[in-house]
This record gives sequence, C-alpha cells and structure tokens, in this order.
Amino acid sequence: MNLSPEEWFEVSGQCIRQSLFASGNRIPFLKPWLELLGQRFGSIGWHLPDEFRLPEFKILLEKLLNRNRLFKGSWIHLLIIPVFPSAELDCSPAFKCIGLTEEIEFDYFPLNQKGLSIGVSEKYHNTTDPFYSSMVRSLLRNLLIRQEAVTNGWDEIILTDQRGFLSEASESNIFLRLKDQIITPAPSNNCFPRIITGIIKELIPHTGYSVTVSEKLKPQDLMKADEVFLTDDINGIRWVLGYGKKRFYRKISNSLHEELTGMIRTTDQFQPGFSG
Repeated sequence: MNLSPEEWFEVSGQCIRQSLFASGNRIPFLKPWLELLGQRFGSIGWHLPDEFRLPEFKILLEKLLNRNRLFKGSWIHLLIIPVFPSAELDCSPAFKCIGLTEEIEFDYFPLNQKGLSIGVSEKYHNTTDPFYSSMVRSLLRNLLIRQEAVTNGWDEIILTDQRGFLSEASESNIFLRLKDQIITPAPSNNCFPRIITGIIKELIPHTGYSVTVSEKLKPQDLMKADEVFLTDDINGIRWVLGYGKKRFYRKISNSLHEELTGMIRTTDQFQPGFSG
C-alpha cells in the first residue's frame, strides 16, 4: 500500500494491530491468539472471516516465516484492515491483511535487565469493555497516555478503572506479590486479557506461590507489595524496580521467566504440521 505517513496513521487507526512471536519457524500460542482475535471481532458484532481461522491463516504465516528460516527468532507484524462497504447482510465488513516479519535476536522473551519505573495515571482510566476498546481504541489516546508517562519520567504507566482500582499498564497486565500470594486485577477492572498473562497464571503455582484475582486492588497496594511485574504478548515478563520511593525485589519474575522460556523451548505446543 503506497500511502503517506499521514495516510498510514489514519488507516492504522482503523486496523486491528497484532504482533506474533515466532521461535525459529514456528509460532507458540497461535491457537489461543486466534481464539482471542475471534473474541475481539465478536465484541463489536463482527464475524472472524474463515481466512483468519487456523487452517487458512496458517498458510499465510508459513509463507512469511519461510523468508526468515535462518533467523533465531522473529516478529510477525499484522495489520487487519476492515473494508467497507460489505456485501454481508449483518454489516460485518470484509478484511485485508498486511503482514511482515522482523528479525530478533532471541527465540524466547528475554527478561529486562533494568527494572522499570512505574507511576499511576491521573488523567486516564479504563472505563469500557476491554475487547471493544481494543478494536476501536484511538492511537491518539495511546500516545497521550504514553506522553503522561514520559513527562513524569516513568518507563510504564498504570491505569485505574472508573472506580479507582488498579486495571492494567498501558500495554500490559500487572501482578503484585504480597508475601506468599501473587495478586492481579480482575476482568471487572476492564483489563485486557493477554495470552502470556493467561500462561503466567498457570505457571505461578509451579513456583510455590498461589495466584489470586482481585477487583479491589488500589494504587496504595503498590506500596505494600514485595514485588511487581508486568506481562504482555510482546515482552513476556518485565520486572518493576520502583514506584515512587518504593523499591521492589526481583524474585518471582526470575522464576517465571525461566518457566516460560523452558515452556517455549521444550513443550510441543505448536500446531501439528506447522513446520514452515
């Protein structure tokens, strides 16, 4: 698509944007990602087209990964663009998909070496259904949220819901370790469910801790936490060093990172025949 930067910005604001992690020539967590994509479509009354379901979509991804066969790891960046008008009677649009690959150094999610500094937003809140907002959320809003973080010197910014309880970071889910429990906000706090976040919840008991979902985590609870970390589908796990003058330990972050890395490298979690 031969578009100017301004036109790209306008088009991408109407797109479903997603980056998929590829380890070698395979994509971990492909099936749950497609299930999540289907829920995102359904949140605004659209139907996931057959060409974006596993058998057909796999062929497109294989072609992209064949170009990166020698790479240790890569990202597949996708833009799914609605095309109006549509001939569908339910007014669900047709779609085009643009995909490209980007080489990366690792075939796993590396843990950040420098701990993050976080703060809580005073301007923005997560007040709508996360699936719906993930389809229509304004790029400008995302930039403004990031601008607040940069202005305050934070690496990442935490959003609250409309009641003032913790929701999520700008592009990640948040976990707090308080003594022997790991606590994360509930779906009712309007936090978006991410693939890696769901996997981390399953891995936490392997480290000897229990995981609890709470809809009443407050910003003040960050000061009580022994450890804070963020999870998302782009970075895996990121550990947090500080919130204001509070400093956190890095313990469960390391253990979970090792568990996740081992899962990617040793578990047969890829689709049968998905060899590129």
